[in-house]
This record gives sequence, structure tokens and C-alpha cells, in this order.
Amino acid sequence: MEIGVGLKKRFGLSIYIAIFLVIEMVFGYFILESRNLFVKSTIQDGCYLAQAQAEKIETRMDEYAFAVDLAGKYLDEMVAAQTPETQIQQWMKSYCDKIADQFGGNVLDLYAVLDGAIVAANPWEGDDEYDYASTSWYSDAVAAAPGTIVFSDLYKDAITGRDVFTMSQSLSDTGNVVAIDVYITSENWMDFSELPDGYGLQVYDPQQTLAYAIGYTSVIKLRKDILAQSPEEVSHYTGYVEDDYNLYLCKLSSGWSVVVAIPGENLLSTNHMLLMNLGLGLNVLNMVITMVFLISHVRNSKHLRQDAVTGLLNRSYLIKQVRKRLKKSGGTLLIVDLDNFKNVNDNYGHDHGDLVLVQVAEVLQSCFRKTDCIGRLGGDEFVIYMDASLADATLNVKMQELIRRVSVLSQKYPLSNLSISIGGCRCKKGDKYSEVLKHADEALYQVKNSGKCGFVMSRYNIDKQA
Repeated sequence: MEIGVGLKKRFGLSIYIAIFLVIEMVFGYFILESRNLFVKSTIQDGCYLAQAQAEKIETRMDEYAFAVDLAGKYLDEMVAAQTPETQIQQWMKSYCDKIADQFGGNVLDLYAVLDGAIVAANPWEGDDEYDYASTSWYSDAVAAAPGTIVFSDLYKDAITGRDVFTMSQSLSDTGNVVAIDVYITSENWMDFSELPDGYGLQVYDPQQTLAYAIGYTSVIKLRKDILAQSPEEVSHYTGYVEDDYNLYLCKLSSGWSVVVAIPGENLLSTNHMLLMNLGLGLNVLNMVITMVFLISHVRNSKHLRQDAVTGLLNRSYLIKQVRKRLKKSGGTLLIVDLDNFKNVNDNYGHDHGDLVLVQVAEVLQSCFRKTDCIGRLGGDEFVIYMDASLADATLNVKMQELIRRVSVLSQKYPLSNLSISIGGCRCKKGDKYSEVLKHADEALYQVKNSGKCGFVMSRYNIDKQA
């Protein structure tokens, strides 16, 4: 009874462990998903922050473009009104100073090609010989549709040596073009003097030439291949800069690129991430420990019903199974005893004695069905219980084959004189195990007293039926 209670407890414990393991797996899944959602959310937050910085530059570029467009409209009107060139030049000077103040004192230069001549807000001696037709700002503007703002790449001004880019626009009359040069002179060029602490920002022209940089300087070391990409809005990159930074690339409508580097701590708290990773790690460790415990538990449950030497059913579990079957139906119970087994231990050692027990167990398993109960009662005694009630002749043939096969096995141990004796008893539904075993044991002793190596069936139940 104790073995049955123990197995029930172990089976219940196995179910509990399995349920606990499933709960841990579900819990781990939710931790992982929460972590991924948190990371995605912080990356998205970074996109919004980077886009806000890029929109400042886009707005400034739009303001420059609007200044060019407005200048074009005024110049079209003055050309149509045949305004003298001196008045046009004065207006351009006034307009240039006005927009320079509007853009925070940045250095600007306004000029135009009107009816084949250069007119500039700040004229210089070389204007008369200036070959504007060969410049890209002029040819690109003429090739574009009237009213289209054309942005040039970044270049160095031949006179001042400063970085500059040009925005130009074709006017109504063919060949007439207005242009503004924007010189990059200070950190306040794009009004980013108050960039958040730790941030880095760079502006690149369409040819990937760095036009402007402020803040975190190591962002300069970013891989240039990302600038060739054309995201729809904002793209996020990791591993492109030193330290713990998130990198965002924004493409402007002008074809220029804005790169924003945001410290990882500003987006995702290192402590929060550490706690989530720790929780996930502990969850995995807990599942591993539970799995190890479950495997160990299953192995122990198996050992609870197996004989340690032969692997057959052990005595306790064998008795339980036979009793359970006797409650349901009749059958045949056999006791198999090894004759002269002591000679094996004395002449060949206990290791060979255990090996003989294993080999006999293998013979028994090959001679009977998998559904039959085969177990080691103890020492060199085995018990077989068959649900089927075989005819005497069939049963006798089966036992003689078993005796023969053990005899073949005994040839490996010539000094042992090993053989087997078998006693059997037929059972009816409801018979007690102890009673059936007693009569099978009495039949076994008949074989032993008759010289061993034989098979006898008890008259129990046979005489009762008669």
C-alpha cells in the first residue's frame, strides 16, 4: 500500500511541476514581449525626438527657400516694370540685410542674373567677368521648372574660403535666375545653441559632405553607408557610434540628411533594462531548475518500480500489479527459481552473478508478452503473471523452451551447474495473491525435491473445479 500511495504522490507532484513549468514559460513569454515592447517604444520615442530636431532644420531650410522665392517674385515685378539696375541692386542689398537679421545674423549673399547680367546685393570687382553660365546653381535652376528651388551641394567659397551652399530659382523670363548663398559660420547657424545635453547633430549635403555639426563629436565616426539610405521618415541604427548612443537618420525634402545621436540613457534607463534582463534571466534559470527537478523526479519514479539489477518490476510493484489483475480476471502465476545460483557467485564472483540475473531477465522478457507482469521477487527468484490461461500442453511447451534457453546460458558457466525450476498456479478472478503464491511455491518445491530443473503446476483451482 505504501508504494501505491508513494506513486500517487509522485504522479501528483509531476502534474504540479508540469503546470508550474507551463506558467513559468507563459510568464517568461510575457516578460520577453514586455521587454521588446518597451525597447520598441523607447526607439519610437527617440524617433520623435530626432524628428523634432530635423524639423527645425527643415523649417530653417524652408525659410531660406521662401526668402529666395519672395526675392524672385519682387525681381520679376521689377524686371517687368523695367526698374533701373541701380534701384534693383539697392533693393537687393536692403533685402539681403533684412533676411540676414531674420536668420540670426548669419552671413548671406543675394544675387541674380537679369537679362544676361549679374546684379548682386554685395557686388565685387569680378562680377563683370563672372562666368555664371558654367555654374551648377545657374544651369540647374534654368533646367528646372520656373519657381522650383534648387539646392546646391556644399562647397568652399573661392573668395572667403568658407563653407557655403546656394539656393537658386528660375524666374519668369527665360535665363533670369535669383540665388542666395548661405555661409556656414557658427554653431548657431541652425539655431541649435541649446541642443539637449549629450546630444549630437550633423547635417550632410546630398553628396554626404558634412555641412554642420554640433554637440556629441564622436557621432562624426558614424559609418557613411547609412547616409546612402533613403528612409521615408526616420531610421534608427545601433552600433554605428561609440558609447551607448542611439543614432537616427532623417532625410530632408531638399535631399540633405540630418543625423541625430541620442544618449541611450535619455531613452531607456539602464537600471530598468537591467531589471528586465535580470527578471528574464531568473525566469529562464527557474525553468531550467524545474526541468532538472522534473527529470530527476521522473527517474526516481521509474526506479521506484524497477528492480535495480535486472530492470524488471521490483517486489513491491510486482505484488501491487498482480493483486490489481487478480481483482479483474483470472490467469496463471509462475515462480522461477535459479538452481545452484550460489555456485556462480562462488566460482565466478558476484559481478558474474548479477550478470546471470540480467541475462535470465532478458530470457524471461523474450519468452513472455510485454503485457505480462515479470518481476524479481528477490535473490534468484522471479515471478511471472499471465492474464491468459494457457492450455496445459501449450504451457508445458513454453516452460520447456524457457528451461532449454537457460540451459544454453549455463554453458557459459560450466562450474555452476546452473538450471531453473518452475512452479505454477492457475488463478481465478478474486483470488488472493498470498494464496496463489503459496500454492505456486509448493509446486516449485516439488520440482526442487525431484532433482530440480523442471516444471510443475499446482492442483489449486483445478481440484476445486473438479
